[in-house]
Amino acid sequence: PSQLARRKYTNVAQTAYVIVKEEGIGALYKGLVPTMMRQGCNQAVNFTMYNIFKRKLLEIQNTKELVHWQSLVLGGISGGFGPIVNNPLDVVKTRMQKQVIKPGKPVKYTGIAQSIMMIAKEEGTLALWKGITPRLMRIMPGQAITFMTYEAVSSSLTEKGYFV
Repeated sequence: PSQLARRKYTNVAQTAYVIVKEEGIGALYKGLVPTMMRQGCNQAVNFTMYNIFKRKLLEIQNTKELVHWQSLVLGGISGGFGPIVNNPLDVVKTRMQKQVIKPGKPVKYTGIAQSIMMIAKEEGTLALWKGITPRLMRIMPGQAITFMTYEAVSSSLTEKGYFV
């Protein structure tokens, strides 16, 4: 209750207003490029790994479709590859978003390459994978469910003649 009275941000509109007032309109877009790169990279890696694993398992089993639990397991495993590959971009995105921009003052993190080099130099290369364990614990179950659902829906629609 007393903590709520001292909160800087109370809702989305008020938060945007305060950020623009304090840091300028550009502050709303801090970390946009690394975020887009992270997401693109993440999806490319996840789907590529899933398809590699799926093809190999279907070949080994000599079948045309996975059983639901198999797509669940493969989806979870492949879902872990994206975060492992893109975690440096996630760390950079977070650092860029967290830094406060003050007019006339230089910012610490100016771009992706500069940020990666600075973090690695100051904290060591492994710092680019900070937070990977909780990310994997959050993302892998969701990807498992996503791929299993995708396979089930795709199979059902194919059986009904919606896809050839």
